[in-house]
Amino acid sequence: MQRRKFLSLSAGAVAAAAILPSTLSAENYQKTMPKLWKAKTTSAAMQDLFGTTTTTQGHVTVKAPDIAENGAVIPISIATDLNASTVAIFTDVDPDACVAVFNVPKNGIPKYDLRIKMAKTGEIKVVAEVDGKLYIGSKTVKVTIGGCGG
Repeated sequence: MQRRKFLSLSAGAVAAAAILPSTLSAENYQKTMPKLWKAKTTSAAMQDLFGTTTTTQGHVTVKAPDIAENGAVIPISIATDLNASTVAIFTDVDPDACVAVFNVPKNGIPKYDLRIKMAKTGEIKVVAEVDGKLYIGSKTVKVTIGGCGG
């Protein structure tokens, strides 16, 4: 029985290694773009990150509950069918408008499931950058108990 467990674990590790990128990297936007994390509006944060606020609606999907009982843990799913280089999440209802920024590896699949905080009812906006052009999708979430207040 131990041999089977070992072989199944080994096969799982090989499968995981085959689908994971060989190199991962992260950029600390808090150091390289400090204004981005202090922006109070989506427009200001987008301007700082992308250099523009001009967007095209579509190609970005945002899934979230219509009503979140607790703003401290709101599950969201974001995806795009585009070959995006950067994907960013924004909301104007928090103390800081920029929620997260993802650098997508070349030929990567921009699909993320995560949990975010929202202080109150508002709109989540997700922007995908493709060759300097911005695409946007959004979802309004009603928050009954705030999670970012303080």
